[in-house]
Amino acid sequence: MARVVVTASAYFTHGPGPDDPLAAMGAEVVRRPAGMDLVAALQGASGVIAGSEPYSEAAFAACPGLKVLARWGVGFDAVDLAAASRHGVVVATVPGTLEEAVADFTFGLMLSLARRIPEADALMRRGGWSRLMGWDVQGRTLGIVGLGRIGTAVARRAHAFGMRVLAYDPQVDASTVAARGAEACDLARLLREADFVTLHANLTAASRHLIGPAELAMMRPGACLINAARGGLVDTQAVVEALETGHLGGAALDVYESEPLPAEHPLRQAPRCILTPHMASASREAAQAMSLAAARAVADVLQGRRPASVVNPEVYGQ
Repeated sequence: MARVVVTASAYFTHGPGPDDPLAAMGAEVVRRPAGMDLVAALQGASGVIAGSEPYSEAAFAACPGLKVLARWGVGFDAVDLAAASRHGVVVATVPGTLEEAVADFTFGLMLSLARRIPEADALMRRGGWSRLMGWDVQGRTLGIVGLGRIGTAVARRAHAFGMRVLAYDPQVDASTVAARGAEACDLARLLREADFVTLHANLTAASRHLIGPAELAMMRPGACLINAARGGLVDTQAVVEALETGHLGGAALDVYESEPLPAEHPLRQAPRCILTPHMASASREAAQAMSLAAARAVADVLQGRRPASVVNPEVYGQ
């Protein structure tokens, strides 16, 4: 019997449902025990449905029976892909399951910044009563960094709100950007012209701290930054300083360079800053879709099929 370890806790509350392919093949699906070392939990497993924990060369070397790692999500920056391929582990993600949820959440963050909704709620809870003046998003310019599935879903929503949309994505040509409802430009122009900048890029060695002190300084005074992609895309300390000086009109962050965010982190005291605990994809519908897609990917590999979305295809040539 195949043993599959699940480290993504939401899998057990919003599982794949009656069409569960792992149940159909008779696999043993087990939760990683709380506090147990990852390598210890993976002993004897042929598959893992992984959360955001890191998978290193040492982890793969210590688990020779592991054949497939399916991310419960679309990011894979926590996985050493080269190491996975060397050890014959197929790494799969679940695109097409969470973009609408993340796009909704991104717009929720933008509207909350623009209309100062969290500030108004806090004011009311303190017993106050004062109208906080915000600004419209209609007619504003939205800059999208990363025009993949999620960025495209955000662009669709922006048009419905009457926004002008700029996009920076060196992996997408200008005609495709236009077809996805945006105007292609370089990062510097996007930062100079956008009233809101939202990040939807992958985290790689090249994109780490894509938004740092120099990039924040390029942003127009009073503009807002939204990050629901990966914390490492942003130089956190630079964001804190830009908020404290008032150059940055606001920030809404769902992801962080260190997670969970430390209790004494300066972001927690930064002005005009909305913080949420990495929950952009946390809708019931997206969770169930991700669970089903991850289960299918694991079942595919264990039954000799190739999953729909493999991020280390070189593993098949070894």
